[in-house]
Amino acid sequence: MNARWVRPAPDWSEPLALWVMLVGDPSSGKSPAVEAVLHPLTNIEEDLTAQYKAELKKWDHESELAKLSHDAWEAKAKKAFARDTDPPDKPASAEKPDLPHRKRIRIGDVTIEKTAELSSQNPRGLLLVDDELAGWLQSMSRYNGGGDRPFWLQANGGRSYSVDRKNNPDPIIIDRLCISVIGGIQPDRLDSSLLHSEDDGLLARLLTVYPAEAPLKRRAEAIDKDFILKALKRLFDLQLATSEDGILTPVYLNLNEEAQDRLFAFREQCCAWEKEVDGKLKSHIGKLPGLTVRMAGVLALLDYAVDPECPAVTDLDSGHLDCACLLVGDHYRLHAYRTYGAAGAPPEVKGARKIAEMILNDGLTKITTREIQKRGQRGLTSAKEIHPAIDVLISADWIAPIKSTGPGRPSKAYAVNPLVNKMR
Repeated sequence: MNARWVRPAPDWSEPLALWVMLVGDPSSGKSPAVEAVLHPLTNIEEDLTAQYKAELKKWDHESELAKLSHDAWEAKAKKAFARDTDPPDKPASAEKPDLPHRKRIRIGDVTIEKTAELSSQNPRGLLLVDDELAGWLQSMSRYNGGGDRPFWLQANGGRSYSVDRKNNPDPIIIDRLCISVIGGIQPDRLDSSLLHSEDDGLLARLLTVYPAEAPLKRRAEAIDKDFILKALKRLFDLQLATSEDGILTPVYLNLNEEAQDRLFAFREQCCAWEKEVDGKLKSHIGKLPGLTVRMAGVLALLDYAVDPECPAVTDLDSGHLDCACLLVGDHYRLHAYRTYGAAGAPPEVKGARKIAEMILNDGLTKITTREIQKRGQRGLTSAKEIHPAIDVLISADWIAPIKSTGPGRPSKAYAVNPLVNKMR
């Protein structure tokens, strides 16, 4: 993430940090989808652990030698003081070497102080993986004064940051605090996470992935984990640059002229989209140009990672921007509409949407309350939840009651409007 940044303009640069929120019901496959890609990281982390153990063994050996050298120098210094002569200079060999740090790629639920410490030890950046992002989002207001939000706002932008430590007078200083985030959240948790939170732009930075429910299929072939591992290793081998002052800095990927034109056109389109929405969704749309710049860099590096013949990426062309604009603007923007809509809709509308998805996914021409109750995993198990949702669909002309054959019995079956399934 910090090894490569994208620079669309001289005064505008973006790290390749993405915050991804996977929205779905329990057992909808959010965690397995993430694990399929991230599991090969275990191999790289095992190599880093072996490297750390070797460095620690070397440090232990050098520390013992440094102690012997220090003891010898100290003895000579004491004799010099006793004789009232100048003590010898402390030799470099008496200086204890710095303790090596274990290199990390991903982190879990850790405190801000610990995350800052790990970030200072891993200038390439880190990845936070959390199965339940609701807890991470709630931590934003855990303490007085805004909670963890300032830290994470900086972590998304790759800005410098310092954290004071409880038992150490020296703060932790990170030149470029850069952390990517990926995790899942259930639709029922969206209200508290999205609507009832500060509108400081933090949540607007989340790329939301909320696909419609897909029919269950048998997997035809296994995931090629070796292919993914080779690609990840090629990305991990990308190094930061070193300035004349010896400071590690990103390698900047610039946009050529055509790419800059494409980005400007996309920014104009985002301005038009912003006028069509309001509230926190408007804030999210406003962040799409920066997100698209990052996505263009990610896509370019993925091309490099999967193709050993692909040369190192030095700049971005209009092809990279076209793909990113299509992915972010025409695809994930619609996921955001669904996410923010699900968060803001009243319960009966949310229930109606679940029944509507059931109708469209299965091509139903008739629906019954019993059938809805059978699918309790959708969150509709009681008449108190189902009937208001049914009323919404009736008023929207999606369904119509089928008259009951029994005298005086209310209808429990509903015919689907034939036009509905033409929407599939």
